[in-house]
Amino acid sequence: MKPTFLEFRHLKTLLALKETGSVSLAAKRVYLTQSALSHQIKLIEDQFGLPLFERKSHPLRFTAAGERLIRLANEVMPKVIDAERDLIRVKHGEAGQLRIAVECHTCFDWLMPAMDAFRQNWGLVELDIVSGFHTDPIGLLLSHRADCVIVSEIEDNDEVIFKPLFSYEMMGICSKDHVLAEKAVWEAEDFADETWVTYPVPDDMLDLLRKVLKPKGINPIRRTTELTIAMIQLVASRRGIATVPYWAALPYLEKGYVVARKVTQEGLYSNLYAAIRKEDESLAYMEDFYQTVKSQSFSTLPGLSVLELARE
Repeated sequence: MKPTFLEFRHLKTLLALKETGSVSLAAKRVYLTQSALSHQIKLIEDQFGLPLFERKSHPLRFTAAGERLIRLANEVMPKVIDAERDLIRVKHGEAGQLRIAVECHTCFDWLMPAMDAFRQNWGLVELDIVSGFHTDPIGLLLSHRADCVIVSEIEDNDEVIFKPLFSYEMMGICSKDHVLAEKAVWEAEDFADETWVTYPVPDDMLDLLRKVLKPKGINPIRRTTELTIAMIQLVASRRGIATVPYWAALPYLEKGYVVARKVTQEGLYSNLYAAIRKEDESLAYMEDFYQTVKSQSFSTLPGLSVLELARE
């Protein structure tokens, strides 16, 4: 057998393939072209004379050889990451403050696993959430009332750095016996005569309104609530319809409280970014928090897509 040449980057690639189930999505996750990723996998397969996954399977199905390397990656990568964190701590120190602000309540649920994971590695960083709805999260950032904010839009500001987290689909939800439950796809016109249940946020933060309803001149009757569970209860009792992230609706879909439907044929997609002050870019724990949020989200939330910053 040829000399073994497995590298850390190979293990990262294999885990990306396992988590995404797609060569194209995995390539984006590890910042390679699809052809470069395929070439990397072929080199490993040629090295051992074994295929790592079944071609033309969707999602990808790993062979016994591939699963063995996945187990190795799951064992090795956390140890390497821990060692890297230790070296960073030696260089930059361990203490700091990290106050997080979000635009809407749906952000809190998915942030918790990432925050728990972060605390285990940065015990001396004071981690907190700035409570409530925030119509100007960037203002909180620049006034030093928050240190990292989760936003859905990028602003042109030289003092702020925006880091892409992920893209996700917004689903329309209604009661099981609602007339719209019979439709697989909802269009703008379907909202015209309905009561739309939303969070109490400004119109420019409502993607359904900006992207779907407003272009068609539709502005339905609205009812607001601050809690997702209250929104679900209103929808389940036929007192309105709503649009929520797929992951937020999933627990209630599984219990049969409501049904979810696609919004427009193309789908209604929203993005999330982490924004930090430019002056904090070099803080080791800030970068690690961003990476932790991103990796935990792809590991725990269903239906996410890779989000990249647009290039000039």
